[in-house]
Amino acid sequence: MSNYRSLQNDVVSHIRRNFDAIGNGNPKIGGVDFKWKMCEPGYWVAGFYVGELWLAYQITGDERFKNQARQRNPFFQHLLHVPELLNHDLGFLFSLTQVADYKLTGNREARELALRAAEALRGQYQQMGEFIQAWPLTKINTENRNELAAGRMLIDSFENLALLFWAHQETGIQSFYDVAYAHARTAVKHLIREDGTTFHTFKFDPATQEPMYGQTLQGYADNSCWSRGQSWAVHGLTQIYAYTKDKAFLDAAKKVTDFALANLTAENICPWDYKLPKGSEVIWDSSATAITCAGVAALSQIEGYEQYRTKAQAMLDGLQEHCDLTGNADAEGLLDHGAYFVTRGDKRAMLPYGDYYYFEAIRRLNGETNFFW
Repeated sequence: MSNYRSLQNDVVSHIRRNFDAIGNGNPKIGGVDFKWKMCEPGYWVAGFYVGELWLAYQITGDERFKNQARQRNPFFQHLLHVPELLNHDLGFLFSLTQVADYKLTGNREARELALRAAEALRGQYQQMGEFIQAWPLTKINTENRNELAAGRMLIDSFENLALLFWAHQETGIQSFYDVAYAHARTAVKHLIREDGTTFHTFKFDPATQEPMYGQTLQGYADNSCWSRGQSWAVHGLTQIYAYTKDKAFLDAAKKVTDFALANLTAENICPWDYKLPKGSEVIWDSSATAITCAGVAALSQIEGYEQYRTKAQAMLDGLQEHCDLTGNADAEGLLDHGAYFVTRGDKRAMLPYGDYYYFEAIRRLNGETNFFW
């Protein structure tokens, strides 16, 4: 069994070394200079660096990681007071921050904040269509955002449901579970194609909530397969199965995983889109690779699916060899080669979700099973 203790130690040391450089900000995206730009209020990726801090605290017990994580609490407290910031990404934002704090320290204030976030996420549920709408309609309708948002479900939502399942376990309130379960079934039905590929989003009629069509907003084309979207399904469905024990979700997780694993590059890295025209430029996405790797590692921890561990190891080895930045003293993040939004020209970046899942994948392949989702 491969052991990644040395790599884990390198990650922890790298995070500790960058305390001063990152300060109290929440990393959003990093350029070719390997320096972070920080999140604006409410931005969906703000929880991932905090998740890294909690993972490091879980390993070391070093109070500095806990203190760094909690210094960011005002960001998350403010978010819950601003209606236009309440959307389907509340799971990303609060599972890795407040649920993590509560699970590791028993902090009751963190528990209450996470439950408030779960209530807000439950409030996005659309009863007729049985899905959680991605974004609210707001008066600040820049770039026709409301026209995009109305009746919209995103594949990212597979990951956000853990907050609702956790809230059900914590409170016994059945509606948390029922909303998460119903949305998960709807998402599997409409976002996953027969061949195991996925849509990025699915559109419902804004008035009747009747299902309409799938789209792929950040991939190559609507009928292609954006690898980061696929990765949210790989990891998210494995989590959903862990909560529900419904084999339909495990079967769906295996289906999307098997397609992804069959379409990696020779370096065991995810291309930014799995269904590109022949001769297209090969652009890696380390973030999709890290998320997929963590999901495959999680799948390998389920009885009867241990064979997936070998592929998770191959992906982690690929990331370590080709994308790892822990040996670069000037880099503020963990991974290079994140493909943020290729069709807009953002082909290479540091991405905080790539960093978090890289760390989680390392932990899973070192045998850890206790996470914040």
